[in-house]
Amino acid sequence: MATQTSDSHLHGNGDLTKSRYVTISVDDGYPGDLKVADLLRKYGLQATFYVPAENPERPVITPAQIREVSQGFEIGSHTYRHAPLMFMSEEKAWAEIQDGKKWLEDVLGEAPIAFCYPRGKFGRRTPALVKKAGFLGARTSLHHLCDLPADPFLWGITTQAHGHSKFIHVRHALLEGNFKGLRNFFAIHKGATDWQEHFAYGLDYVEKNVGIAHLCLHSWETEEPGEWRKLESVFDSLTRSGLTSVTNGSLFRLRSQPQGAASSFAAEWVLQNERAEEMVAHQRVTKP
Repeated sequence: MATQTSDSHLHGNGDLTKSRYVTISVDDGYPGDLKVADLLRKYGLQATFYVPAENPERPVITPAQIREVSQGFEIGSHTYRHAPLMFMSEEKAWAEIQDGKKWLEDVLGEAPIAFCYPRGKFGRRTPALVKKAGFLGARTSLHHLCDLPADPFLWGITTQAHGHSKFIHVRHALLEGNFKGLRNFFAIHKGATDWQEHFAYGLDYVEKNVGIAHLCLHSWETEEPGEWRKLESVFDSLTRSGLTSVTNGSLFRLRSQPQGAASSFAAEWVLQNERAEEMVAHQRVTKP
């Protein structure tokens, strides 16, 4: 089972170029997120919940419920109205980012450090706006990625906990210019379309090499038949992996400074925000 470790393990007592992490992000603040939180607690795993103030498509958990989830997990910002930023003017996008952050700060009593682009959509100037707002990093929906990004405001994911056809995976990668992810889809994930199998390949790759296995999910998709059982099975398998379970924010507050070949995972990570260190907890997932 998972055991607690100190932040020093993440920051520099070992060779971080050989570190292996698993991180989980839960998007949209749907009421089913409360069930996800219960499962994460059961298996001793960390996660980041990205919650907007409003969502025109689905209900969102209440401020009291957000505070309840924040007792065990990180809460990240997902804009105010969960609107795709790439389709907005820069002025409107800035308002969405700022208003969402201010709202969440009022709910939690402290500023969030992690941001997630609604639907993974962002424009050429959007990452700079997120950085200007004071966030330490931002998560996209670029799939099939298992390593530290060069830009902390363009973090990708390994697997989305929802099945997609091979055509959809390839099409999205091409439209987003995610050529590394496209290559990984076949080289690492063997073209798997079942999300549990897809993530298992990613975990295996990270365990054998170095990097970050990042699982993203929407609890409203998990409500489909059989998906809760699959999700719990994946959480259970993580307790027997050799990866360190961390929140998104605990990775965002570090910035890579690669030395040598560009393909190296990271030669040095440095602390970006002292206050974030007090906010973000993480756990070590060890083999029994």
